[in-house]
Amino acid sequence: MVNEKVLKNFNDNIEYLQTNQKDLFSKLASLDEAIEKGYYKEKYELVYENGYFDVFETKTKNFLYAKSSVTHAKLASQSIDYELKENLFKGFYETKITKDELNKYKEKKTLEDPMSGYAPILHYTQEHSSKDKKLTTIDKFVFFGVGLGLHIESMHKQLLSKVYFIVEDDLELFRLSLFTINYASLASNAQLIFSVFEDKDEFSKSSSLFLDTKYYYNHYIKYFHLLSHSEEKITQFLISTTTQPHFSFDYNVYLTQALRPLDYIFNDYKFLNKTLSCSDEVLDKKSFLLLGAGPSLQKNIKWLRKNHDKFIIIAVSAIIEFLEKENIFPDIIVHLDAYEASIGLFKNIKSMDFIQNSICFFSDKIASEVINLFDKKNIFLFENGTSYKDSSIKPSASCVGSITYQLLLILKAKNIYLLGLDLALDPKTGKTHIDSYVDSKTISIDEKTVKKNILNYGDSFFSVEGNLSKEVFINPRWQTSIDTVNLSTQLLKKENQNIFNLSDGAKFIDVDSKKSENISVKNISGMKKLDKYLFNKCLQNSSKNLNSVELNNLNQKLLHANEFTQIIIRYKNKENQSLSVTLQNIIELKEILTNEDELKMYELSRVIDLYFRYILSYIFDFVNSNKLEKKEYHIQNIYTLLLEHILEIVDYYSQAISAKL
Repeated sequence: MVNEKVLKNFNDNIEYLQTNQKDLFSKLASLDEAIEKGYYKEKYELVYENGYFDVFETKTKNFLYAKSSVTHAKLASQSIDYELKENLFKGFYETKITKDELNKYKEKKTLEDPMSGYAPILHYTQEHSSKDKKLTTIDKFVFFGVGLGLHIESMHKQLLSKVYFIVEDDLELFRLSLFTINYASLASNAQLIFSVFEDKDEFSKSSSLFLDTKYYYNHYIKYFHLLSHSEEKITQFLISTTTQPHFSFDYNVYLTQALRPLDYIFNDYKFLNKTLSCSDEVLDKKSFLLLGAGPSLQKNIKWLRKNHDKFIIIAVSAIIEFLEKENIFPDIIVHLDAYEASIGLFKNIKSMDFIQNSICFFSDKIASEVINLFDKKNIFLFENGTSYKDSSIKPSASCVGSITYQLLLILKAKNIYLLGLDLALDPKTGKTHIDSYVDSKTISIDEKTVKKNILNYGDSFFSVEGNLSKEVFINPRWQTSIDTVNLSTQLLKKENQNIFNLSDGAKFIDVDSKKSENISVKNISGMKKLDKYLFNKCLQNSSKNLNSVELNNLNQKLLHANEFTQIIIRYKNKENQSLSVTLQNIIELKEILTNEDELKMYELSRVIDLYFRYILSYIFDFVNSNKLEKKEYHIQNIYTLLLEHILEIVDYYSQAISAKL
């Protein structure tokens, strides 16, 4: 009977994995092949004694379970609690909205502040929530460590969660669980997302997939840690939780910035075309030096003073003041920040004549207060998260350093050197940036910690591999940029591109580490002619305004927004229904307005998606309280508030587009 069950589990699992988890199935197939050919020697044996399964480790002669695996599974299920005290991740920011604050946000202009859209719902949920509430259901759950998986089955019988994240670092050990747990049966009642034998980057992607799946249940995510499994993935999952895009980018800001390019498009600004290339007979002989605001820029200033004229300098806008003091002329300036406050980056520049001949690669979201500081003839815009012009360059990154790096890859620059792209604390001083940087800080050693399960996007630090040092400390914000740099290299780097990182910051994948004193670059002759050559290339590979096709696409965006209005009104007419039906209506509306196709094509859908990702978990958590009475009454009030604000978003967008047509 035991043999029959083991065989059924294995066959069911193999069929399920082969159909639904192809990458994991491929890993298991590779392991089997390696064992069969003698490339890999098995470490474990599955044994059945005294009525329970166990794992015998052949090298240490130890068993995985110190007690009966059946007893362990039973104890694991008994450890489940619905309190909000331990073994949980908080997927939200705790923001208290008082009545006075609510009134303050109501008085603001539409979409002036993101809290104007959040505050009515947050205030309502806070006013009617109990301080000592417990969860009614645990809808998303993480297993850190599989073992034989018996605890997963026993815990599921009690949890009945909708989504599970199953994490196991040991592929061979996971392979044994195929005999003892029926994942196929589990998958018939819940969505399963696996992270098995994954490195840091792979785990980050799997974590994001889990967080994206039914994200409206992300408010509180409970977990179970198998003691034999490393705690490292717990910390990594926390990082993924804290670096979700909606925590760092407000929906109203995205909406404003998504519409701002139209001001420049309809005012004859030039947009860089995809045809632009920095690879030809002239430029391939030159080297591009990307200068960021990391502390390594200041540490290498003597080298830079001596060698800057050997490079084409492409500098982030945050260091222009620094370069002016050093009399180092930037050939290209890159600016990404769309906030008006970024004008502060230029307030201490003694004379803008210093950069009067610099080519400006600016995001099309740049604030008018900033763009007006520069000569229009030198400005070339790139699209960043929008799609108004079919032929334009469209890099995508969260910080100016990583987007500048991405631009050099897109433009096919052959020889690229990086300095000041640290994305880490200086190993010796703890500095975050060069001294003149507007937000430069020095972090002391005792702050370099990650507090488990605490949502702290900018101020929690953890160690990673360094570029020139053994390890450096970064925070989740820098991790996002590091991931962007690595992904850009993976997707965009050509075989003939040579990239060298001179910074004493984070290590990048497939980028050569090099100390500045160990590089040798020839002098560039005729820099003025080269500047003009670069400028003419940009001029020849740029365009203004919208062509007939692009103008038609803008009209289509308006029609699309009008369709959204009608859809939302239809759902607004579905008020006064049961709790379950109303929650399902919210999920349906989310799927209609922000499905994968909508997100790819329309900025408006991406705005609504950011809004939903922030607010929906508060709503679903509110009605998941064990102490909340009159749930149907409360959900109707919240449903009304939710749809009213979505309509405000769509109306604002529609009016802005109409004004341009």
